[in-house]
Formats: sequence, C-alpha cells, structure tokens
Amino acid sequence: MAEQFNYQNAPQQQNVDVQNAVNAAMQEQKKKKRKKRLIILAVIAVVIIALIALMSGGNDDDSKTISDSDTAASQSADETTAAPTEKKVNAGQEVTLEKMKVKFISCDADYKDYDEYSEPKSGNKIVRAEFEFENTSDIDISLSNFDCYADNKKCEEYYGADDYASPALESVSAGRTLTSIVYFEVPENAKTVELEMDDELWGSTKTIFVIK
Repeated sequence: MAEQFNYQNAPQQQNVDVQNAVNAAMQEQKKKKRKKRLIILAVIAVVIIALIALMSGGNDDDSKTISDSDTAASQSADETTAAPTEKKVNAGQEVTLEKMKVKFISCDADYKDYDEYSEPKSGNKIVRAEFEFENTSDIDISLSNFDCYADNKKCEEYYGADDYASPALESVSAGRTLTSIVYFEVPENAKTVELEMDDELWGSTKTIFVIK
C-alpha cells in the first residue's frame, strides 16, 4: 500500500517542484529587472541634478541683477506713492482738483490793517490770503486745514483780523462756493512764505499757495 501511494503521488510532487523552480526563476528575474530600473532611475536623477546645477550656476549673475533692479524699482515706486504730489499756485491763479476748483484771489505779504492791540510779536509780521472754493462734485466736501511755512518752518495762524474766515473743517455743498480769508504770523525776514493745503481731508496730494 505504501509503495502504491508514493507512486501515485510522484507526478504531483514533480509538478510542485517544477512550479517552485519556475517561481524562483521568475522572482530572480523580477529582482534583476528591479535592480536595472533602480540603476536607470538613479542615473536619470544624477543627470537631472547635474543639469539643474549647471543652469542655476550659469544664471546666477542674471538673476541677481534682475532681483536688484526689481527691488530698486519697487522701492522707487513705493517712495513715489508715499511722497505727496505738490502743485504750486500764485495769487490770481486757479487750480482744478479732483472734486473742486480753488481760486487764489489775492494775497498780502505784509498786512498792516490791524489795531494796536492786535499787533504781531516783535520781529514778526502778518500775511493775508483770500480764496474761493467751488465744489464741482455731487457730494458735500469737507475742507482740510491750511498750514503756513516761512522758510520751511511752520507758523501760527493769526486771529486778530475782523474779516478772518478760515476754511478749516468747513463743508461745501455740491455745486456751491465758499470764500475764505486766512492770516498767519511769520518772521519779518522770511525769504519764502507758502500756504499748504491737503487736496482732501485725508488726501496724499497737496496744493501750495505762494505768498512770497
């Protein structure tokens, strides 16, 4: 019985051995293919890295130049944006702004029509300027303060005149006009006297009215 059992199972055992051998051969072949793929991928990666290194090394100077110029241009643009734009106007002239027209009617660089009780401090004098504001927009406009600079130094406003009518924080209705007169106390020997006005209450542009 034992001999008959072994004889009957012999072909099956051979088939198993053959299948095992085939599987082992296939596994070995797969390992070899995998190694070849890894080697090929490694070679490709080395080539790509070398090409990138060559390209970046060759463009180093150009990149730096472009970056520097772009930075300089950006800084210049920022400075231009931040710096207020100035328009200078002389007496008798009119300037057109975004939402209104301003007429610089007249100015007096040495105003003396004040009484003895309203005299300026010793060494100072009074300047006077008259304006007309026309609102050309369809909304009410609030005017900003006037500032006076004598030789680039800020001066105080003078309140002793009877017809004083400062435009400070006044509101002008759409299509309406406002006439105002301002006075400032400045040094007698000042070489330049200018009034400075923001075009809008919180605007970044300024209009300069030249007194002297």
